[in-house]
Amino acid sequence: MSPPDQAPLIELSDDEIARIVSGLVLAMFLAAIDQTLISVALLSIGRDVGDIDLMPWVMSGYLVASTIASPIYGKLSDLFGRWPMLATALGTYLVASLLCALSTSMTQLIVFRVMQGMGSGALIALVQTVIADIAPGPKRGRYQGYFSGVYASASMLGPFVGGYITEYLSWRGVFIVNLPMGLLAFLLARRVMRRLPRGGRKRPIDYPGALLLAAGLAALMIALTRLGQGVSWHAGSTLALVGAAAVLLLLCAWREQRAPEPLLPPDLFSNRVTVACFAVLSLSFFALIGQSVILPMWLQSVPGNGLDRVALLMLPFTLSTPLSAFFAGRHISRGGSMRRHMIAGTGLTGVGAALLALASPASALLFEVGMCVSGAGIGMVMPSALITLQSTVARERLGIATASAGLFRSLGGAVGVALLSSVLFASLGAGPDAHSSGAAALRDALLDDAHAGELDRAFRITFWVVAIDSLIAWLVALTTPAERR
Repeated sequence: MSPPDQAPLIELSDDEIARIVSGLVLAMFLAAIDQTLISVALLSIGRDVGDIDLMPWVMSGYLVASTIASPIYGKLSDLFGRWPMLATALGTYLVASLLCALSTSMTQLIVFRVMQGMGSGALIALVQTVIADIAPGPKRGRYQGYFSGVYASASMLGPFVGGYITEYLSWRGVFIVNLPMGLLAFLLARRVMRRLPRGGRKRPIDYPGALLLAAGLAALMIALTRLGQGVSWHAGSTLALVGAAAVLLLLCAWREQRAPEPLLPPDLFSNRVTVACFAVLSLSFFALIGQSVILPMWLQSVPGNGLDRVALLMLPFTLSTPLSAFFAGRHISRGGSMRRHMIAGTGLTGVGAALLALASPASALLFEVGMCVSGAGIGMVMPSALITLQSTVARERLGIATASAGLFRSLGGAVGVALLSSVLFASLGAGPDAHSSGAAALRDALLDDAHAGELDRAFRITFWVVAIDSLIAWLVALTTPAERR
């Protein structure tokens, strides 16, 4: 595998790169934090606009749309250029944010959140692609480290920032704060990014492939989201959604083999290095998003731990992930091995998860060490896997390859939440519908100190699952070849 030494598309001064990066950092922060920013405000939204039974889809619709938009915008940016697609994504995101703030019903809010998710998914994919366009090999690792750190920290800070905004402004403030930052990101990047070349020759867009991919991913993400919300694995609706997803995605694969300009080029999935990077990113985000959901619940199960104390106790995980991503990116930019970072990162993630499975919030020191080690491991993987992927594909595949990485990250996170929630509920529940009874058992256990032992055992099991997931990621990382220097 060759090192990431592709020349930038155009020569930019350090000042011009810094201006683009500052705008893109803001865009990445907005897109990442909005995945979790609204979670704490959901109850206030439900009380204000009604239709509480639809409330989970305020987040779920956003995540589904974000996942679908990522590969589509990535491919379009390869065809028509980065700036037109980035400007479209930012515009979509800002208009949707304003409409969300003005919503007067839950149905309106869900529709506008879907629109916002489309802009967010496109932003995350395009930001990381632009860095590969403008930064030469030695600098790319440093910048991707910045963005990986921003993504991780924003995702985990979302619930706490959203809580404060909702408390002191209102739930509408969660959307309004996006507007000035989004406009500033647009203005900072606009002047220089307009110099980036547009796409090459006009090529046909694979509309049937895009439609099949969007429908298949939507069915799969909805099924995974419902599982995370407590719907049984055996429910007819779950089986129907999974079956529909399988058929649609198989048809999409068949279409991509025959399309003159495929949305997902088959050669991306015939290269063992790119496939390994997709797998490592997916498995790592399984651990990141899964732990980000499960850890606060476990910490809240300890008597006396309010949200403010939980936020403090989560700091080893919240800080270690972005700091590790930042320093890993800098080390790679100075000649460090991407493969070694992937292997070390996946290994550390598994060790940290195993420590958490052996500890409990009551054994504070070991628990904090476990969070720190796991978070640091995930942070090491994020820039190293992405830079490895970008250094492997041809220039004309850079947008769709980076966007596909975002797709697999999202899928990994969705599977992580769904599977770990299922394991947790099943460990607490009983009877044929363990998922449903487990959700009720979790609620009762969190309210009753007498269930502390049972609750600890269930949480330990979920972290053994994370450890197994990380072991698989470590084995996959071992299959990647060393870089040629």
